[in-house]
Amino acid sequence: MYDIKDFSEDKKHRIAIMRDEYVFKQFFIQNIAMLEQYAFSIVKDACHAEDVASEVFWEIWNMGSKLTQIKSVSAYLYRATKNKCLNLLRNKIVRYEAVEVHGNTLVDDLSPEALLISAEKTSEIEHAIDQLPPKTKEAFLLVKDCQMTYKQAAEAMGIAVKTVDRHIQIAVAKLYFILKEKK
Repeated sequence: MYDIKDFSEDKKHRIAIMRDEYVFKQFFIQNIAMLEQYAFSIVKDACHAEDVASEVFWEIWNMGSKLTQIKSVSAYLYRATKNKCLNLLRNKIVRYEAVEVHGNTLVDDLSPEALLISAEKTSEIEHAIDQLPPKTKEAFLLVKDCQMTYKQAAEAMGIAVKTVDRHIQIAVAKLYFILKEKK
């Protein structure tokens, strides 16, 4: 079995109640490798094992006063790690693969051709937005470009929120129609 070091009631109190980061850090450093090894023995994936162990320690830190009620922290760590690993396996999480495995299949999104196509599409969209009626264009740009809420846009334009909503509906419909014609 993996030898996870337990800690005294005093240290438990210092972590749970006094929020002593130094004591927690020492406990973490003493036990993280063992917990990762235990998780790895279940999930057979180093990245997932590291994630699981880190999550369990994060939960310990965030338990607060509930930590003082745990009789054996090491037993809790084993049980929590095992449960997280089993949940991970049950959910059939996709395993990490090194980028080198797919090195030849990756698409270069920053190729000159992709940048040119992107610039052309952006230009078409900007031209389509310019064709919108002035108030509709203003509402659309405030909401979509400036990322305002409908309420903020309504206040800025001095109109009702429902009117902003209607302007956005009109803008989306017209933009869809204009951009669809370009295809």
